[in-house]
Amino acid sequence: MTTKTLALFFTRGISLKIWKETGLLDREKLLYHEHLECNDLQQVIWLTYGASDLQIASDLKSQGKLHHSIVLCQMPKFFNFFMGAWLYSLILPLVHYKVLRKSQVFKTNQMDGSWTAVLAKWLYNKPLIVRTGFTQSIFFKMSEKNMLVLFLSQLVERFAYKFCNSAVVASKSDQKYIMNLYQLDVNKANVIHNYIDTKIFKPIESEKFKDRVVFVGRLNKQKNLFNLIDAIGQTNLTLDIYGQGQLKDSLELYAQQKKVNVSFKGVVTNSELPIILNQYQYYILPSHYEGMPKTLLEAMACSLICIGTDVKGINEVIDNGFNGFLAQSTNIVNIVDTIGIAMNCSESNMISQNARLLIEKNFSLDSCQKKEILIVEELVSAYE
Repeated sequence: MTTKTLALFFTRGISLKIWKETGLLDREKLLYHEHLECNDLQQVIWLTYGASDLQIASDLKSQGKLHHSIVLCQMPKFFNFFMGAWLYSLILPLVHYKVLRKSQVFKTNQMDGSWTAVLAKWLYNKPLIVRTGFTQSIFFKMSEKNMLVLFLSQLVERFAYKFCNSAVVASKSDQKYIMNLYQLDVNKANVIHNYIDTKIFKPIESEKFKDRVVFVGRLNKQKNLFNLIDAIGQTNLTLDIYGQGQLKDSLELYAQQKKVNVSFKGVVTNSELPIILNQYQYYILPSHYEGMPKTLLEAMACSLICIGTDVKGINEVIDNGFNGFLAQSTNIVNIVDTIGIAMNCSESNMISQNARLLIEKNFSLDSCQKKEILIVEELVSAYE
């Protein structure tokens, strides 16, 4: 069975331009390219919040960087003003009615803006998949957002999960959370892990840094990077940080004041990352909490020895002592101890091989694509 068209609703405020500039495009497009190449879908519609996305898409297609069967529906320039994206999120289903009424299934990319997809579902009587890479209300709880923000996030989630046909989350802990909080049936709450292109993210024979550890991710409070810098300061290692975020300047100043060897490498595209990761033996993610961290999965796919903290999202992936190492807590002492254990492990080859095997089995692009198309086909059949 071939489903003709899937319409993807971008996260509110997110454009193709943002995907491209932040290096996310290379990773985000993979699943839809795979669906189209396998002929599971004949067309994918991207409904974005960028007023210049049509030209960007055209340029990418001419360069062979975007599949010709991905169609862009951009935000009209009229909405390029403060709060314009909010207004547009309410009337988008009417602005793009021609493509939406011809689509067979709708899907969200994250929870923010999911109400747009629900409105479209009501208008055009199409099945809706609410997909999230992380559960927003969990992150708001952990990041100590005020009660109003948390209440509104749960209100949006409750609304989306009540009216969707299928909910897709990236981890078993998120599945359990939404089932308990929103009384979802297990048949409605599905787990499809964040995917990794294992053809690109793979071990490459190369010289490895002996005295450097790599971190890849956003530079924010969640990632616990001040404690990581302090921990590295108690070793003879250098920490290489790839990424950007609001704490970049503070972290640079902190590392200088503490006289810790930290190198801030900036942002790289997802296509550059496999070569970079393969220069290292050790990857570290000392977060206070995670959803299903893609950078950890990418490092494991490249057979790096991965060190994480024993928190949700990380401990669902790393089996301590089998395919990586878990610090008992997020404090400096435990991080230092776990770095030492990882670097003195006599079975490092087995650890790195087990990491790769886990990704191939549960997190490959092929595996996730097959799981998603089964959901799509079941929903479309029910609506025919």
